[in-house]
Amino acid sequence: MPRLIILASRQSGKQVNITGRLTSIGRSENNAVVLDSDHVSRNHAVIDWNGDRFVITDLESSNGTYVNGARVQVQTLAHGDTLHLGGCEMRFFYDRQADTRSGNLSLVSSPELEAQAANPFVALQSRSAVAPAFQRV
Repeated sequence: MPRLIILASRQSGKQVNITGRLTSIGRSENNAVVLDSDHVSRNHAVIDWNGDRFVITDLESSNGTYVNGARVQVQTLAHGDTLHLGGCEMRFFYDRQADTRSGNLSLVSSPELEAQAANPFVALQSRSAVAPAFQRV
């Protein structure tokens, strides 16, 4: 799940999960992410999920929006990016492989799981151990 970790502000260490298409950030209580700093504009920036990537847009804030040290108006976000809004520092985390927004599921396997699947006795044992939990009483 995409998320912001607030590092430097009065809310340091807070994790905010990004849900929905638009995530507004600012000092106003109307925002999805509220930052308590006089250096943050009431409506400072917005993070937009466009179906393919996350994009942060500065909303003509007084002190600007910075991604990895560069002032930006519009910027595609990548996993691990550092954001500065006013006096607040945040990190953006997004593991695309673990995200199910696309509706696609991917099969993750390991050599141990493949070895177990190749051995019918192990697979049968696994099913036998789980089966009693699903039997009617």
